[in-house]
Amino acid sequence: MKKTLAITALAATALTFTAPTADAHIAAPTWATANSVSTGDQDAPSIATNRNGYVAVVWEDDRDTDNATDNVHSDIWLRLFHNGTAVYEKKLSAGGSSGVTNWRHLHPDVGLDDKGNAVVVWQDDPDGNGFYNIPYRVVSTAGTVTATGNANTSSAGQQINPRVAVDPDGAPSSAAVAFTVAWEDIQTGTPATVKAAGYTGPTTRAWEVTASVATGQQHNPDVAVSASGDADVVWEADGDVGLIRLARTNGAATLSRRVANSNTTGQQTHPSVAANFNGDFAVAWESDHTGTAGSWTRTFTSTGTARYADVLVANGAKAPSIGIDDQAQSVVGWTVQATDLDVWVRGFGTNGTDTGRLSSQQLSSVPAGRQEQMTVAVSPYAEVAVAYTDDNDGNTYDQVYLGTAISNNSW
Repeated sequence: MKKTLAITALAATALTFTAPTADAHIAAPTWATANSVSTGDQDAPSIATNRNGYVAVVWEDDRDTDNATDNVHSDIWLRLFHNGTAVYEKKLSAGGSSGVTNWRHLHPDVGLDDKGNAVVVWQDDPDGNGFYNIPYRVVSTAGTVTATGNANTSSAGQQINPRVAVDPDGAPSSAAVAFTVAWEDIQTGTPATVKAAGYTGPTTRAWEVTASVATGQQHNPDVAVSASGDADVVWEADGDVGLIRLARTNGAATLSRRVANSNTTGQQTHPSVAANFNGDFAVAWESDHTGTAGSWTRTFTSTGTARYADVLVANGAKAPSIGIDDQAQSVVGWTVQATDLDVWVRGFGTNGTDTGRLSSQQLSSVPAGRQEQMTVAVSPYAEVAVAYTDDNDGNTYDQVYLGTAISNNSW
């Protein structure tokens, strides 16, 4: 089935969003359709931005028109924009093996360095056997694939839910494209774990490690990389949000394995992480610890010290996505269901409030119908870009909408 958010309808009284005040900071985005071809169904977008005006969007593109709920034959497409203008649009997956009818390429993610080079990962089943590996592609600003490979060294078992983060200024010796990939690894007879692999060049794998513990259930990772090249990895860790920082050079823990959330009752799921140039980072996740489902957030200094305890983003908020600027201000995007599915954003300062930042607000190009799978990216200068899937005409086929020219500053 197509991957959509499984969101249980919540009573209107549970949707306790912060009402905009007289000095609320309301976004005024510039909207575009990320995908130039609207045939079929476009899903699962991911977005990245950098300090030089580049924005990259990647998505699943299933151009079959017989069934919008079937992700068979989904391909991975990437489109790069510079200062709001499309630079290229490129299909990165290669289809299926000869004679295979049920191949799938799913769950893409993208990162950018400050030159505009993109790194894309996804879970890949070209032979249709139901088992996935994690390919990556490095793509230049000209749309040329400059490196290919698989993040996982062993193809045994199941590799799913990949995420990638790119070193903004590249590897220190040559400024080559450097990045870290995290994914969920499932081997027969053993609990799921979270793996990570670090690259100090487009094809130079420096290390591969198990980021999580090897016991219990470890799922749904995300990863962020600062200019140091060290990688912050988060994941669902048996009811909490696991957190570790891995060294650029060898994958050793430079921030010990710990829990990112301060409230440890209930279930913490769907974590998202972002880091800035200096190594400050922000985390968002779903939690039900108050008895009401919603999303929460917390930011940390470059040394891993929390700036504040968990802060409520919004009740009813699902599948949060987070970005952070170089002043350690953050923005969270999410999906919520009241009558239709809608997408929202909210900004936070370093004190955990939205004073002078983006107020909690619905943010979509056409509010009618269904909008979901919100994902956000924040530049070092507090510039915000968002992408989400949209079905405003109710035909069950989605497109990916891109919003830019948003700021998390009120000045």
